[in-house]
Amino acid sequence: MSDLPVLIIGAGIGGLTTALALRQAGYSVRVFERAQEVKEVGAGLTLWANALGALRELGLEYIVRDLGRPDALPIGFYTARGKQLMQLSPDEMTRHLGAPPVAVHRAEFLAALRDAVGRDSIECGARLIAFEQDEDGVTGIFANGQRVRGCLLIGADGIHSQVRQQLFPGSQPRYAGYTAWRGVATGVKPELMGELWGRGLRFGIAPLTRDRVYWFVSCNMAEHEAESVESRSYLLTLFRGWHPLVSELLKATEAASILRNDIYDLAPLASWSQGRVTLLGDAAHAMTPNMGQGACQAIEDACALAAALRAAHALPEALRLYQQQRLKHANGVLARSHMIGTVAQWEHPVACLLRERVLALTPGRLFLKQLQPIAGGHA
Repeated sequence: MSDLPVLIIGAGIGGLTTALALRQAGYSVRVFERAQEVKEVGAGLTLWANALGALRELGLEYIVRDLGRPDALPIGFYTARGKQLMQLSPDEMTRHLGAPPVAVHRAEFLAALRDAVGRDSIECGARLIAFEQDEDGVTGIFANGQRVRGCLLIGADGIHSQVRQQLFPGSQPRYAGYTAWRGVATGVKPELMGELWGRGLRFGIAPLTRDRVYWFVSCNMAEHEAESVESRSYLLTLFRGWHPLVSELLKATEAASILRNDIYDLAPLASWSQGRVTLLGDAAHAMTPNMGQGACQAIEDACALAAALRAAHALPEALRLYQQQRLKHANGVLARSHMIGTVAQWEHPVACLLRERVLALTPGRLFLKQLQPIAGGHA
C-alpha cells in the first residue's frame, strides 16, 4: 500500500461513500469539492435494497435507520386520476429484493455522510482543472494553484466531470427529452409511495419522516424551455384535473424550495480507467432517475472499488477488477433506465392506453423478478 493518499474529486454521495469505504480498507484519503462551502441542498432520495446492503457492509445502516421512515409503504403505479395499475407490497419487495426501498431527504443523507467522513476532511473551493500521472503517482492540479500528489485519483465529480473530460473528451451528457421538478411538501400524510402517469407527464410521491413528502415531476419539454417558468404556479396549472393529492402536495411546498433541472444521462463508456485514474458514480455512468438507481449505483461502486483494492496486489489489477465487476452492470442499468424513461414519457393516447393495460396485467412478482438483478440486496 502506498504512503500517498487517494485523491477523491467530488464530495457528493459517491465521493463521500468512497472515502469511507477506502478508509476502512486502510487507505488515507483526501476529498476535494469545487463548491466554496458545503451546502445542504436537495429534495428526496430513494435507497433500494442494493444500496441498503452496501451501506450495511460499510457499517452505515444507522444513517438510514435515523433518517428513514420506520414503516414500509406499498409502491404503486397509477393513472393521472389515481386509478391503481399495479401495487407492490412491502412483503413482496422483501421476498424478492431483500428489503423494501427507503426514502430519505437527500440533504440530510449527504449531511450524515459528511459527518461520518469528517467535515474537516473535505477541502472546499478546490476545483480540479487537470491531472498528471506517472509510474509512481498522480498529481491533481487545482484552479487555486494547488498541486496534490496521490497514489490514485477518483473522479466522483458528477455528470459534468472534469476528470472524465480529460480521460475521455468525447463523452458528453445527452438530453433525455424531459425536465424535472422536485420538492418536499410538509404537513401531508399520504399512505402511498409511487407514480401517477399521464401523457408525457409523471408525478412521483415518496413519504419521508416528520410528515414530509418528497415529490417529483417529469415533463416532456425542449432543452432549457422551462428555465423561465415560475415553478409552482406552472405545475398547478399543468396538473389540473389530476388526482387531488397532486395539487395538495404542490400547495404544501414552499415555492422557493422547488428545484428544477433538465434530465441528462451519458452514453455508456467502454472504460472508466486510465493508469492511476478512474471514475465512479455519475462521472462514470450518469443515468436518468427512472429507476431510482443513480445514488444506489454510486454506493455500490464505492464498495466494489474498496473490495478490489483490498483483493489486488497492484493498482492496475485492482482497477481491472473494479471495472470487471461494475462497468457492464452499471451500463446495463443506465440503458434500462433510459428505455423506461422513453416509455414512461410517451404522449400518444393509444400508446399510453397500451402502457396502462400492460402494467395492469403484469403480476407484481414478475415485475420484481425483473428488478431483482438491479435493485436486489447484497447476500
